[in-house]
Amino acid sequence: MGCKVNGYCSDMTRTIFVGEITEEQQQIYNLVLNNQQKVLNEICEGANIKSIVRGVESEFNINNQTLIHSLGHGVGLNIHEAPAISIKNDSNLKENMVITDEPGIYIPGKFGIRIEDTLLVTKKGAISLTESSKECIILRV
Repeated sequence: MGCKVNGYCSDMTRTIFVGEITEEQQQIYNLVLNNQQKVLNEICEGANIKSIVRGVESEFNINNQTLIHSLGHGVGLNIHEAPAISIKNDSNLKENMVITDEPGIYIPGKFGIRIEDTLLVTKKGAISLTESSKECIILRV
């Protein structure tokens, strides 16, 4: 979802369940959420993009899952800009970059889960520009 926040582009995605949630879905949700938070905690000026992505890929692989798209991207005048937050990018983050943190796991024919926030890179860490809850939401029908 792209939107304007105080005149700036921002990306945010949440997964919402309808009806019941299976144990598998809850486990995958927790895996994605834990890695999304891990990335948030690793983001700062000078952090190596490839290393951050490699950590998420490793955690997903240990749990028999795959990161099938990049972990994020830059945000500016357009929603998708450099830098690509992917395993192919061996550069370091710079202060004042605005990027997304959007790990996702997709199981064909079953379900997909993505949790995404837009972040501002600072010298000491990341500031989330999106404030929506990441609590697992289940709509009962």
